[in-house]
Amino acid sequence: MLQVDDLHVYYGNIHALKGVSLEVRQGEIVTLIGANGAGKSTTLRAIAGLNPARQGSVTYQGRPLAGLPTPDRVKQGLVLCPEGRQIFANLTVAENLQIGAYLRRDKDAILRDIQRVYDLFPRLRERHAQLGGTLSGGEQQMLAVGRALLAKPRLLLLDEPSLGLAPLIVKAIFDIIAQLNRDEGLTVLLIEQNAHLALKTAHRAYVIETGAITLHGPAADLLNNPEVQEAYLGL
Repeated sequence: MLQVDDLHVYYGNIHALKGVSLEVRQGEIVTLIGANGAGKSTTLRAIAGLNPARQGSVTYQGRPLAGLPTPDRVKQGLVLCPEGRQIFANLTVAENLQIGAYLRRDKDAILRDIQRVYDLFPRLRERHAQLGGTLSGGEQQMLAVGRALLAKPRLLLLDEPSLGLAPLIVKAIFDIIAQLNRDEGLTVLLIEQNAHLALKTAHRAYVIETGAITLHGPAADLLNNPEVQEAYLGL
């Protein structure tokens, strides 16, 4: 579904991504783990078209994405749920969800999908008329994921969903990601600071260090890899 080849991204003179290559197959959860500043979020932003690559290519469903604006990528089902939630604080929960469907015109289906998000996250139904800025961190993350689902992703780029959240909320969000993958075939490329949780959830995994992929393979193998355990799992 997604093929990234030899991706190089710069911030000014800083060489942030140094030839990143990875692939995501349809129906998989793939995780990209690494230390802060290793290039994880930059990789997702480059795939989404927010950080242009100086070299390399991104191919999605067999089509190269070079020069394709981010909204057109979203129309094709390539949807980023960004780090830090970035919800609209002065809009209600319901309005934030409707923003997720901004590029859609199928009004009846949008209403059904909003109800589906409320079924997945009952707390959002309870808070539907509440301003986004008044929600707890966990509720805001639920809203960010729900808003991304309203864009009807085929491939969901999920950036640090557990950041700053209590363990019970994190478990609830990851359970729903796994459920969507299992029941609806949603494909996910996941960045996650909690490497143990990411590797337990994903099918395959990549390790990125200072802008380059250093390890990849089945997530279960990386979970049991002594180098990964020492560097990222605290074992």
